[in-house]
Amino acid sequence: MTTSHQAIYRRWRAQTFGQIVGQGPVVETLRNAVRSGRVAHALLFVGPRGTGKTSMARIVAKALNCLDLRDGEPCDACVACVAIREGRALDVIELDAASNNRVDDIRELIPRIYTAPSDLRRKVFIVDEVQRIKEGWDLLLKTLEEPPEHVAFIFCTTDSSGIRPAVLSRVQRFDFRRLSTTEIEGKLRAILAADDRVAADDAIRLIARLAAGGMRDAESILDQVLSSSDGTVDADRVRDLLGLAEEDIVERFAAALVSGDARSGLAILADLDDRGRDLRSFLDQVVESLRSAIGERVAGGRPADDLPDYARAAARLIAIDPARSGPGGLRLQLEVALLTPAGPTSGTDRTMPAAPPSVAPDTSPAPPETEAPPSSAPAPRAATRSTRRTSAADTTEAPAAATRPSRGRPVPASETAPPAAEPGRAASEAGLSSAEATPSPVAGGDPGLETLRARWPEVVAYLSQHPPTKPLIEACQPISVEGAVVTLGFPESKAFLRDLIERRRGHLEEGISRFLDREVAVRCVATNVEIAPDLPVGVGTDDDGERLLAEARRIFADDLVDVGEIR
Repeated sequence: MTTSHQAIYRRWRAQTFGQIVGQGPVVETLRNAVRSGRVAHALLFVGPRGTGKTSMARIVAKALNCLDLRDGEPCDACVACVAIREGRALDVIELDAASNNRVDDIRELIPRIYTAPSDLRRKVFIVDEVQRIKEGWDLLLKTLEEPPEHVAFIFCTTDSSGIRPAVLSRVQRFDFRRLSTTEIEGKLRAILAADDRVAADDAIRLIARLAAGGMRDAESILDQVLSSSDGTVDADRVRDLLGLAEEDIVERFAAALVSGDARSGLAILADLDDRGRDLRSFLDQVVESLRSAIGERVAGGRPADDLPDYARAAARLIAIDPARSGPGGLRLQLEVALLTPAGPTSGTDRTMPAAPPSVAPDTSPAPPETEAPPSSAPAPRAATRSTRRTSAADTTEAPAAATRPSRGRPVPASETAPPAAEPGRAASEAGLSSAEATPSPVAGGDPGLETLRARWPEVVAYLSQHPPTKPLIEACQPISVEGAVVTLGFPESKAFLRDLIERRRGHLEEGISRFLDREVAVRCVATNVEIAPDLPVGVGTDDDGERLLAEARRIFADDLVDVGEIR
């Protein structure tokens, strides 16, 4: 008969305070509380996964019921400690709030709280993922504030922001930190020595780094690697099992990203795809490589002449959305990051020739109050109106009322605006360049954030023609333009709209691309957009009257038949 294999993280779970790794302040505080008999009736353990929260909860349960307590440390040998360690203690109840968070579940729990313990001195309720409880707190608040003397609660969570303040005020909170790479390496070496296995130093270091501060993740990776071979574990075997790229490939891709060598970078991505490597893990590796290179340059360990290039490369990676599952997915985003210019003029597309200086804006005459005839690729209606309004408003410094004829009275020729067919001459008379008089995109260049923000009212008006998109696009605003990636920000209070607009990403990208005169990808984030500068609503908004007039033009467009001064 063969015995079933038990995972390493279960066999090596800490059983006493002294075996907890990396949580010194928490261990010392709880041991002193046990030693002096001042353990609170409700504890809250907060921290990332795999940092020892549940293990600590079980150790506290042992300490509260140990029959041979030694200077605040449970003996782990008495009947009570053994029963808790083996999961046989009826008075230590472990619940998973992810599946027991309904009101009925909490209602069934109340009688068990007030029932006296059967075997141990105190009942201990350990509730994991406690942030998942919502309405159930209404039934538990009073009991949590004044529980029976024989009851202790220990709550564990990875996200304390989902817990009510009324609950937080009734518990003692302990924060668990991520473990350092050195601390994880130390325990992995102890496990290998106890199991009589050998692993190379670079393999242990790689596993500890991949665990990202979680001991359980590191032990699970080690368990998987040890199961693959009876020989020495090396870094290459770890990479093969986890689908990671080799270090030299990561460094070559990072160098291609920094230098703008798109050909080499695209070849690396094609090779990784052919070998079935996980591009999400590869992205993490590249980010870590860039962070390490930037840190060395900032600390003075390496020359910092190319530090701005590394910073720009890192900024392009920040704009990537690893969760995007649309056409192209993550590989397309990495390819776009490679094709984005790497020099200091990253806001200008150097792969497209700039327009000759002699090319002037389109000055073909158009009727002042009629729409231009449709073409094979018509411009958005809102953009046509905005262009006509801008030409009229920028050609003179006369009051805004003189830019349009008033109903029922003749307008002197001296008050009329120059004809729409001569925007270049009108702009020069007003001291403006023809590019300022006509808000069309600059040919061959990346308009950048400022141009997008200037034309944002037109983008909103065009996309609002699609009713389901209107409330979504009106709630956001552009916050960055990185090459071919446009980032739109939603207020944190309306973060739910970000998920809704993801379903209309194609419509959004088509609309913004039309106004920027090039193809772009769009990503949406929830952020504090209130600190961004106000978006322009039109031309000539220096005071409240001009702002109101520009907003009226944006809303009513050709339906605005009369604008005059109030006397």
